[in-house]
Amino acid sequence: MKKVYLIGALLSFGLLAEAQSFMRFEDKAFNFGAKVGFNATFPVINSLSINGKEAENIDIEYKVGYLAAVFCRVNIERFLLQPSFSWHRSEGNIRFSIPQSLPENNMMSNTSATTDLLMMKTSSLEVPIMVGYNLVKKGPYGLSLMVGPKLKYNYKIAYTVESSTTHVEYVNDNTPFGVNIATGVGVSIGRLFFDFVYEFGLNQVESDFEKVNNPVPEINYDINIDKRTNVMSISLGVLF
Repeated sequence: MKKVYLIGALLSFGLLAEAQSFMRFEDKAFNFGAKVGFNATFPVINSLSINGKEAENIDIEYKVGYLAAVFCRVNIERFLLQPSFSWHRSEGNIRFSIPQSLPENNMMSNTSATTDLLMMKTSSLEVPIMVGYNLVKKGPYGLSLMVGPKLKYNYKIAYTVESSTTHVEYVNDNTPFGVNIATGVGVSIGRLFFDFVYEFGLNQVESDFEKVNNPVPEINYDINIDKRTNVMSISLGVLF
């Protein structure tokens, strides 16, 4: 039994030493790292029209998405330059009322307006270039502020319109490129770090939609959206 306790103690000390060695982080001029986390999109709808008619009673439903990224970091005293390459999957819903003059409402009787749902799903590759300043940089602890542009390539944009009478899926053929402005706060303990980033999107008009399916051919949605999309993300990562 004593041997078991001795072996257990040695293993515990060994694991503790390995953990301390892993957490020990040397201040270097160049680092690279990786992170994973969650995001939430906040679309700001300036206008939404269906077949040329303005939608009414627009309500946004926020959903949680996912992200993964790799990056390199150049450290110059308290300043840092951090270009990254990241993958994002984001979702969101828009509820709205169909104007009465649309064909779908003409098919229904004894109703004033229907609340329909526009579901958005976007997969994107992004290249943020962040410039930061370390407010705290002492021992294993760090606190930094960051700001910079983010270049986006939306390689898949899917929209689904759901109502009481139909379910139509679309893909968006508008330009897939975009630019956001990102600001963030980073907290680090040794090699581990936690990032909170908020992005401010630029206005974008989307109108070139292609149907994937339409179970009711006589009903056609000609969608036009003028919006900008803000994004909040939280991630946990490690530096090497």
